[in-house]
Amino acid sequence: MPEQIIRPIFVVGAPRSGTNLFYRTFARHSDLAWISNITKKFPSSLWLTRIIMLFREDHRPTEANNVWQKFAGNEDLSLGRDDVTAAARSYLRSVIKNNLQIFNKPRFINKCPGNSVRIDFLKEIFPDAIFIHIIRDGRAAAYSIMRSRLGHSGAYWSVKPPGWQDLLKLPMVDACALQWKLTVESALQSAEKLPPAQYMEVRYENLVDRPAEVMEQVGEKCGLVWQKDFLKEITTGMENRNFKWETEMQDADKNTLNKLLGDFLKHLGYRI
Repeated sequence: MPEQIIRPIFVVGAPRSGTNLFYRTFARHSDLAWISNITKKFPSSLWLTRIIMLFREDHRPTEANNVWQKFAGNEDLSLGRDDVTAAARSYLRSVIKNNLQIFNKPRFINKCPGNSVRIDFLKEIFPDAIFIHIIRDGRAAAYSIMRSRLGHSGAYWSVKPPGWQDLLKLPMVDACALQWKLTVESALQSAEKLPPAQYMEVRYENLVDRPAEVMEQVGEKCGLVWQKDFLKEITTGMENRNFKWETEMQDADKNTLNKLLGDFLKHLGYRI
């Protein structure tokens, strides 16, 4: 069974940016272990997890927020290098080792949008980690965040980047747009300190347009080889849903998104 944590893969990105689509697909690689809906229940206890598995085997990849937020504060869920303690290092490494053992795989992957504001923290604990940053047109992401918030009675939802409390005072459209922007900015700032071999950006638009090609490229970055027929099978049927913000939002709200995000989107290479 695996005894070492080798180049763990962390998928990050603002909420509703396609991170889940990417994660569910990439996690099907035969060399990858991940925290499941079952193994997250007692993530640092291998024997308790083994007991649960006597009764349940329906594993599915999960974000495992309970794992990654364990050492974050109540108000701001971001973490940096200075937040790394011996307890945090021991706990998180044990969680990954447990899942490598449970699934008997050589490599580990996880997707958690909240880790977009914890990249420096994770890099300190896992020095050879690879970070895959999924970036989507912020207007499409903001619209999807807004719909998720409406499904949670309008409450703030998902990633809490530094400064998120200020967003509570804003209209929902503005808050969702700036939540996306602050999250992406935080990830990009951390990425500037990463060696090129440990960071890769994936555009949602490319992922849904050329999924097999993108998965192969990411696999090459991570040192993972895909079986081509299997890759074609699992990437068939992906759909680009970026159009919804344009067809379903009111003009005033679309103008707000363009005003708040226009310059940053242009910087990222998007058309306004």
